[in-house]
Amino acid sequence: MENLVSETLPDLGLKVKQFKKDQKDKSERKKKQRLARTEYEGIPIVEQYTKFGSGDRTIIEKFTVLKQYRQPNAYVRETYWFDPKAQRISSALIKDKEKVMIMHGPYKRYQNGILLEEGYYYVGAKDGRWEKYDANYKLLDKQKWDRGFPAESEITYYDSAHTKVKEVLPKEFGKVNGQYMAFYEGGQLAAEGKYDNGVKVGRWIEYYQFRRQRKKITQYGRDRWTEEFEPYVISEWDDKGKITYERPKEKEVTEDDQ
Repeated sequence: MENLVSETLPDLGLKVKQFKKDQKDKSERKKKQRLARTEYEGIPIVEQYTKFGSGDRTIIEKFTVLKQYRQPNAYVRETYWFDPKAQRISSALIKDKEKVMIMHGPYKRYQNGILLEEGYYYVGAKDGRWEKYDANYKLLDKQKWDRGFPAESEITYYDSAHTKVKEVLPKEFGKVNGQYMAFYEGGQLAAEGKYDNGVKVGRWIEYYQFRRQRKKITQYGRDRWTEEFEPYVISEWDDKGKITYERPKEKEVTEDDQ
């Protein structure tokens, strides 16, 4: 009988330990929630929002920016920042760092209260998973970034410390796809263009090392499906900026020529 009684008694010690663990977990969750509003990836942030348009076309953007200015990665082609005076997000060249707020942390874009786009920034560069939706929250597009570069990109460097980028070969789902970039050892852009499933498409531009001076522009097909297209040079310049070649423009056909 004594054994039966002892087996039915609750283990108060275990319950106390579980209660303490639950309280600790709850406290940690609250701490993380507080930090999520004040920092991202360990860097202090400030919440911001913009609103423009009217009626059903009202657009609201909710996002966070760096509390203090930090220099974005010079190798990233598009750096995003918030202009507090104009109340707009921009990716234009930063001319006065004292008047801009670098995007950093979560971003959401709404129209008439419906979420249309969301993602994250890391010191001005797109980071992590970015998604776009329609009015019924149906996924329209998704991209994955790694601090400004397509997440699957193959990046080569000039140095073993991986501080000087040599080439960014964009990849998506194992295929060469997206914006390609090559750099000089000093960090200046040497060439850029786009790949469509391993095929060069559109205009590819080569640059001289300094002053971002153009060297050559080459035209490729519109997409990978464009058949029997021979790439051609549109323009070339010498290192003084003087044009040395310019492809003649095709003559427009008029009724008199027919």
